[in-house]
Amino acid sequence: MVMIACRPVGVRLRNSRFVSGGDYMAGRFIISKDKVGVFRFKLVAGNGQTLAVSEGYASKAACVNGVEAVRRHAVDAKIDDSALEPLRL
Repeated sequence: MVMIACRPVGVRLRNSRFVSGGDYMAGRFIISKDKVGVFRFKLVAGNGQTLAVSEGYASKAACVNGVEAVRRHAVDAKIDDSALEPLRL
């Protein structure tokens, strides 16, 4: 299992845990290999909640490339809400 740390910059989430120095606990990407030999990654929040699970990749290098793509593109990602229900807060 490989863990790649990521820390959102300028984001403060409700119920975030703090670590020493008043900093937020960083999220992480966890890369694993399943029983059939396929690599996948999970994005896990600092509180341990799984936020996303990837598709399967044939190689570890391809999986790491998937992690890097998420890191690059998620920073400026917009929400495209195609749900038929209105958002209730």
